[in-house]
Amino acid sequence: MTGALRLCAASLVAAFTITCAQAAEPTPIPPPPPEPPAPTFFVHLGALGIFTVDNASSTGGGFFNTVEPILTGPLAGLPGPLATISNVTARPMYTLGYELGYYITPNWSISLFSGVPPILRVKAEGLAVLPNVPGIDHGLLGTPVLASERWGPLTLLFEYHFTQFGAIQPYIGLGAAYITSFGHINDGILRNSFIDNDWTFAATAGADIMLTPNLGMFVSLVKLWYETDAGGFLLNTNIPIRTRVVTDPWFPMVGLTFKY
Repeated sequence: MTGALRLCAASLVAAFTITCAQAAEPTPIPPPPPEPPAPTFFVHLGALGIFTVDNASSTGGGFFNTVEPILTGPLAGLPGPLATISNVTARPMYTLGYELGYYITPNWSISLFSGVPPILRVKAEGLAVLPNVPGIDHGLLGTPVLASERWGPLTLLFEYHFTQFGAIQPYIGLGAAYITSFGHINDGILRNSFIDNDWTFAATAGADIMLTPNLGMFVSLVKLWYETDAGGFLLNTNIPIRTRVVTDPWFPMVGLTFKY
């Protein structure tokens, strides 16, 4: 009987020792969840403004600083120029903008920036009838509007994205743009106006503010250094007007970011 008690006591001691040893072992920590894969594509969609810095100068094939007199009707044979134009100006434009991007690496991307082509309304600045044309006022020209065109940029950008700041992800970039005129809209002082298509240099800066890994907001600014030839025909004559126009537009945009 004594031997049996000793055996039971030894078994209890061994069981208690094993239980205590197991209780002393730390609970295993589960491995952290894997980080979500880096996005492959991104889309910027939002409100786009276009602000130009206009300057025009005379060039071959016509007149800029002087508008020659109409050659038919009661004004035929009037001496000197009919009017002077000191420069041109364009109102700010607003439209829907977008940027479609592909991540070459988690930090480098290539993207196409553009928007729904807005209407560019160009006005004559400093329009005045010269004193040597007696009895003629601004009613002859009717409007300071030169013409209206639908136009817009197609811009290819290479961008570097800073991803070390968490949800706020700034970026900068450089690229090239092709400015396209989609056609004449309305006549003004100029008839059958045109804007030559041309290439230019582009730069951009902005930031994505991510609300989730795939959805966020953004703000951006694209700058183009752009000049081209533009012109048309004066009123109802065949007198050509051709100018070299510098616009150097700014394109601020704000909207939603989608990454996937």
